[in-house]
Amino acid sequence: MKILKVGTLLLLLATAMQAGAQATAPGSGGGKGTKPKNDNCGLLYGKDHALTFCAPKGWTLDNGIMNDQGIYAVFYPSGSNWQKAKDSGTFMYINVVGKSTDATIAKLMADDASSVKSSEPAAVIKQGEPIKIGDHTVPTLQFAPGGFDRYEEVAYVGEGKVLVMFVASSKSAEALNKDYPDFVRLVQSYKFLGSNVTIQQK
Repeated sequence: MKILKVGTLLLLLATAMQAGAQATAPGSGGGKGTKPKNDNCGLLYGKDHALTFCAPKGWTLDNGIMNDQGIYAVFYPSGSNWQKAKDSGTFMYINVVGKSTDATIAKLMADDASSVKSSEPAAVIKQGEPIKIGDHTVPTLQFAPGGFDRYEEVAYVGEGKVLVMFVASSKSAEALNKDYPDFVRLVQSYKFLGSNVTIQQK
């Protein structure tokens, strides 16, 4: 498995705890971690990224259910499970992908919209309401419906070498509208710790 060097991990954990994260969650660079025991916050790390987040109240953080798809932070309503949320409600997740340093968020969003439109010609894609994170504004796209006949809201956060995407995926427009305030809370819990992440094989 991939792990952070001890000195770097301790530094990141100290920063994460100041930001409200209490434990590590696996990173999209293939690293593994543990699900937080005392709350729903986590540290997501991998190549060129380390970030913290907290699940909204009433939501469960699952850092294992979508690992086979390279997704290490998935959220569904507490008292439910991922399958039920997928079949009849809403689940959310965080995805981190690499990008070239000169890629703009606008171009990445346009590419995403074009890709969905090419696979789902009937999809209605439009700009969503921007989400405020501190002094920054995060753009969003709405897919109604998008892939797999699902209604989705995607927030796009550009960092130096990666694109961080927050996704709310719902079975219906009504479910997405109901859970949208919690999606905003998830996005607003985000803190980017840095791009200089050292990972070693063990």
